[in-house]
Amino acid sequence: MTIRRRFFLQAGAGMLLTSAAHGCIQSPQSGSTLKASNALLTQIKQRGHLLVATEDDYPPFEFLVNEKPIGFDHELLAQLRKTVAFEIRQEILPWQGILPGVADGKYDLALTAVGITDDRAKTLDFTMPIAESTIAYIKRKDDLTIKTLADLSGKVLGVQQGGVSLAAIPDLAAQLKQQGGTLGQVKQYRGFAQAYQDLLNQQLDAVLHNIVSLSVLVSEKPAIFELGERVSRKSYAAWAVKKGNQDLLDLLNRFLGDLRTQGELKRLQEKWFKITFANLPTQPLLPGDRPLS
Repeated sequence: MTIRRRFFLQAGAGMLLTSAAHGCIQSPQSGSTLKASNALLTQIKQRGHLLVATEDDYPPFEFLVNEKPIGFDHELLAQLRKTVAFEIRQEILPWQGILPGVADGKYDLALTAVGITDDRAKTLDFTMPIAESTIAYIKRKDDLTIKTLADLSGKVLGVQQGGVSLAAIPDLAAQLKQQGGTLGQVKQYRGFAQAYQDLLNQQLDAVLHNIVSLSVLVSEKPAIFELGERVSRKSYAAWAVKKGNQDLLDLLNRFLGDLRTQGELKRLQEKWFKITFANLPTQPLLPGDRPLS
C-alpha cells in the first residue's frame, strides 16, 4: 500500500450569460442554462468529445482510493458533466504529462490544481482560481532542529519535478540569503508519496508543497507531521487550457463563477481542504498578486 493511500484512506463570481451567438446547454442541476459558443461546439465536435486530464497522486485535489479516483477536482468534474450537453472524457495520468499535453493540444483541459506561474503563462491560459496554492513546508513532528523558515538553511528538501514547489525554490533561497542562510540540497520527485516516505525515513528534512495539500495531510496525521511557514509569495491554483482557447476558457469561468455564487465552491473547499478561501480573485494572477500580461 502506498503512503498516499495510508495517509488518505481515512480522510474523510460570475453569473451565467446568454447570447444569440451561443448554443444553449441545459443544466439538469439548477434548471439554468450554460451556453457554449458555436466555435467551441465545433472544436469539440472535431474530437468527438472534450478530453480532460487529471492527476492520480495530488490529494486532496485528485487521488485514488482502492483504484477509485476521488477528490475536489473529481467532484467538480462530475458537476461539469451534468451541466454541459457534450461528452467529457477523462484521462488520469502522472503530473509530468498533463501540462505539455494540454499545450500541445493532446488534451483540451488540465482539470487539476495547476499553479499559475510566469513560465506556464507563456503556453497556457488559466481559469479563475479554485484555491490558494502558496507553497509551505512540512517536517517530521519529532525533528526539533527546524522551528522556523530560517532553520531550513542547509537542509535537504523534497519537491515535485516540474511542479510549483520546485518553482518556489528561488523565493525560498532569497529569503534564506536575507537571513544569512543558504539553500541546501533539493531532491525532485515524480510524486509526493515517495517524498513523504523519504521524509519519514530521514532522507529528507522537509517537503515543500502547496498549503492546501499540507494542511490536509497534517490534519490527518498530526502526530507524524508538522506544518511550517509559507516559503513563497502568495499564489493560486486554477484549471488550464491551451494558450488562446478563449471559448473553452469562457465556458469554464462561467461554470466556476456560478458555483462560487451558489456557495458550492466554498462547500467543496470545506469538505476537501479543511479550509476555505473567501477572497479568491475572479481573474488568474501570477505569484505575488501580479496580473497576467
